[in-house]
Amino acid sequence: MNTLIPGTNRTPTISFNDGVLTISGRSYMENSVEFYAPIKKLIDEAEGPIVVEISLDFFNTSSSKCLMDLLTLVDKKCIAGQDCKVKWSYKADDEDMKDSAEEFRDILHHVPVELEEIDD
Repeated sequence: MNTLIPGTNRTPTISFNDGVLTISGRSYMENSVEFYAPIKKLIDEAEGPIVVEISLDFFNTSSSKCLMDLLTLVDKKCIAGQDCKVKWSYKADDEDMKDSAEEFRDILHHVPVELEEIDD
């Protein structure tokens, strides 16, 4: 199933194509749980390899919780034997996003998390 949710100034662009989930932009909407629920469902129902590519400029606390829930779901799929990985890109001058990505990586125990510093 291929899905595209266009981003806004408060919500990220989401695409899910052939097992690759891409989350990019900014994530600080009022109801993060409601926004991320269909994405979690896509991951939950996905069969085969899953790659999650994250490239966010900013996310708020409620989005952070939803992202962690989503990545924990991917981690559980990895435990169950599904081939999964996470690629998290952050701008070279964004220490906060780098720190956040490292914290997520340290919490996830089974799915490999690749951090990538990118130029602006």
